[in-house]
Amino acid sequence: MNAASLGDTALQTSDPQTATIHYTTALLAHPRSPSYFIKRSTAFSRLKPTPNLPAALRDAESAVLLARERGKRELIVEAQMRRAIVLFLMGRYIAAEGVVGVVEGMIGLNKDGAGAGVEDKEEKVRRAMGGASAGGPGKGVEAEVRIWGAKIRAKVRGLEGKDGDGGDGDKVEEVPVGVRVPDEKELKGQLEELRGGKAGAGAGAGAVSAEQKESRKTEAKVEEKAEVKETQQQQQQPVKVRHEWYQSGETVVVTLYVKGVPKDKVTIELKEDSTSLQFPLPSGAEYDFTLDPLFALIDPSASKVSVFSTKIEISLRKKTPGQKWSALESTTGPIASTPQPATTTATPTTTTQAQGPSYPTSSRHGAKDWDKLASSLTQKSKSKDKKSKSSSKSKDEQGEGDDGDDGEASDAESINSDFGGGDAVDSFFKKLYANADPDTRRAMVKSYVESQGTSLSTNWDEVGQGPVKVRPPSE
Repeated sequence: MNAASLGDTALQTSDPQTATIHYTTALLAHPRSPSYFIKRSTAFSRLKPTPNLPAALRDAESAVLLARERGKRELIVEAQMRRAIVLFLMGRYIAAEGVVGVVEGMIGLNKDGAGAGVEDKEEKVRRAMGGASAGGPGKGVEAEVRIWGAKIRAKVRGLEGKDGDGGDGDKVEEVPVGVRVPDEKELKGQLEELRGGKAGAGAGAGAVSAEQKESRKTEAKVEEKAEVKETQQQQQQPVKVRHEWYQSGETVVVTLYVKGVPKDKVTIELKEDSTSLQFPLPSGAEYDFTLDPLFALIDPSASKVSVFSTKIEISLRKKTPGQKWSALESTTGPIASTPQPATTTATPTTTTQAQGPSYPTSSRHGAKDWDKLASSLTQKSKSKDKKSKSSSKSKDEQGEGDDGDDGEASDAESINSDFGGGDAVDSFFKKLYANADPDTRRAMVKSYVESQGTSLSTNWDEVGQGPVKVRPPSE
């Protein structure tokens, strides 16, 4: 909650002393705000046991000057109305009548509180085009002006009956004369005085001291309530900590993106089949990150957790090097597999391996199984090679072959020769790049170059937003 909001709360709870402190704090941040001067003027005029009316008038007149500087009609009306009210409270009824007459002229009322008989052309156009929102204040302000106008004129009529001259010598100008808006240095001095209990000019020393103590208690209560409310709101909201992970042949690295976590406040528990971290967040809430059960078994003695200023990195050493993890957690329990024994026979051995990792993708059809795709491309390549050799042998034996078959074989050889014809995966990416649209090509080149070969994306909307980070595998 900002200082102005705290001032509003204090004013609503009949604590103008605290409100003046908060509004002055708000003015230090925004020293040219007419609204804050108007609010502080209100607080000064409500101080107990004695209002500080001179300070209230200075703030109201400063608000008039700043509102005119901004050229906002509704702010000028509000500031002039506050000025008229303060003059009335000071007993300067003739001056107050002059100011309230200015306000009535701005909103189209005559001295009797009814609609003015003659309006200037600009005002008529504004009212015709936009009503109250375009021309200035609405009906609420008009009602306030009528009420105060009647009060002020009743007092003026009383003066005329006593004095006969109506106090014409107390008239004021529409634009305040001899008034200077306080600068930052003056505002700081005012804040120190207010905190020292000097807001209520004219009050006795004992009364000021008691008022000061009471205001400080109220201020502390208001701030405490605001802090408690803010804390409750934060605790009610679900806490989210972004995390990412990648793997190499020997390790799985999990990164939690959270700032400012003290190293001595992190509780770590690494087991063969589970990992658990607990640490406090900057908001004060306790966060728990648990992976149980892990996708596969790990070596806790070789695993580690590193706490940095902007992140926490968990490095899990695989118990079975070379085993691929398709996820961080398993739904059925850790997969235990042993390394494949070395063999000297030419016959391939069949071993059960975990599914390959699923990497982020921009494809609308979801993540691709690159290992399966590579295997399929390799089989197709071998099949085409056999077909090509068979076709060549048939030509040698028969002298000529079917024109259609010969054309297909020629096309297959041409495609393979254009895209390498060697590594199936390399050939696939070359074909992907060749058949892609310009945005996809830009995304592939940018992501691969900027990440130094650790990332490849086909989504230009994502890659084009900024540099692609390097995501190296753990050593």
